Amino acid sequence: MERPNNIPLEGLVLYVVKATATSTHNTVKPLILIEELEIPHQYYVVEKVSAPWFEKVNPHKMVPAIEDSVQGSDSRIQVWESTSTLTYLVDAYDTEGLFRGRTVAERTEVGNWLTLHTAALGATGKYWLYFEKLHPERIPKVTEKYVLAALIAAICITIKTLMFLRVVSRLRSNIQVQYDILEKRLSQPKQQYLALPDRPSIADIATLPFADEPCAALFGLDLANWPHILDWSKRMNSRPAVVKARERVAKMGHE
Repeated sequence: MERPNNIPLEGLVLYVVKATATSTHNTVKPLILIEELEIPHQYYVVEKVSAPWFEKVNPHKMVPAIEDSVQGSDSRIQVWESTSTLTYLVDAYDTEGLFRGRTVAERTEVGNWLTLHTAALGATGKYWLYFEKLHPERIPKVTEKYVLAALIAAICITIKTLMFLRVVSRLRSNIQVQYDILEKRLSQPKQQYLALPDRPSIADIATLPFADEPCAALFGLDLANWPHILDWSKRMNSRPAVVKARERVAKMGHE
């Protein structure tokens, strides 16, 4: 399949898929930063991420991904995975260091919490959504003609279901551990945000979609049990750029 002709060849292009209840948790991250920094851009809804042309954009065949013009050159740069898109955007467009950090100390702290999210909550939350929401276990009705065959089928189904539930339970437990870490961090004096005390960074933007009330509810958790995370998520979600990005991403592919 050839690259579609309607994909812009200049400027920043954000690749997304059609929005669903569980498809925007990572895609919204670069869009929030794009809105915060008011970066001129366009977005493109990828119909089939397995298409050969998109594999050239992201060999992992997932969104979000970004293409952008290289200053002083006719070439294009490809950026993929949500964390990489965030770091690229701040390197290329955050000239004042608002979201990446202004000093080595600030950038290091941002890097610490961004890396933690990527390795822990982000990965765990993504797989929990995959198992629990995108591929829920459905126990089929036993229609075998013979009782023995039906019994064997029932045993196999039960074992498979128990294994599935065990995986989901472990993932949820790990999410709770990560919430505990975030809660402890945000409970420190004057620590209004995860990495920097006085303003949000790309670490906050990366973490937010997996640590606010709607997502906690998907995990079967009550964020009221982590009051500092709850307050932080409300502060983040009230930011105009976050509100706009969430509204926009929910409509992508439906317009």
